[in-house]
Amino acid sequence: MEDTPIKLYYYKATGRANQIRLTLAAANIDFVDMHPASFPPTPEEKEGWRKLGGNTTTNIPMLQIGDKCYSQSLAVLKVAARLGGLVPSEANQEDAYITDKLIADSEDFRIEAYKSFVTWGATKEAADRFINEVVPLHFGNIERQLKEKGSDFFVGDKLTVADIAIYDAVINFGESRIPGDSLSEFAALKAWTKRVEASPGIAKYLLSEQYAGLMKFDESTLGY
Repeated sequence: MEDTPIKLYYYKATGRANQIRLTLAAANIDFVDMHPASFPPTPEEKEGWRKLGGNTTTNIPMLQIGDKCYSQSLAVLKVAARLGGLVPSEANQEDAYITDKLIADSEDFRIEAYKSFVTWGATKEAADRFINEVVPLHFGNIERQLKEKGSDFFVGDKLTVADIAIYDAVINFGESRIPGDSLSEFAALKAWTKRVEASPGIAKYLLSEQYAGLMKFDESTLGY
């Protein structure tokens, strides 16, 4: 690895950087979280991100490895996954496709989830629709694919970035925000989340002070 610490620029929150952090953790790659001093970030901090990342729109989450910076959350996720050996061989086109599809499925769910944040202006009706319609639809589709695979993980027989992307969507943007047990009707999916959490690198990270210090989405985001 580089002598210079790998840096991940994002807010002091899980959000769109969480799947990237989990991917690095799963691969036992140390990284330093680079947070703005406050929220919202100052114009000076935003300008600093633009200078590093080069985008004139948004740059975080942004990963810095040595002198090279990578931006756009899904692109950064794939950089971290390749760095950690958590992607299938490109020679296996079917596994590569399934991985890309599952990452897209996870992003579809995140997009719907962000529409339901009452704390950011969503209506209670939107929050209720998320709980009663969006979650069952997406959780059902995700679990279907896991069952069809007939394995402990979504791609091959070990943890990959596909599992991590889906795990983050299901837990960070779904289960952690919904009162009660939102996975009670999805036994296979629930059991799979425990396997992901038992992965040594992820298990260690979830118990770390680094993770504990992050703001996490909870029931208040849905108005509870």
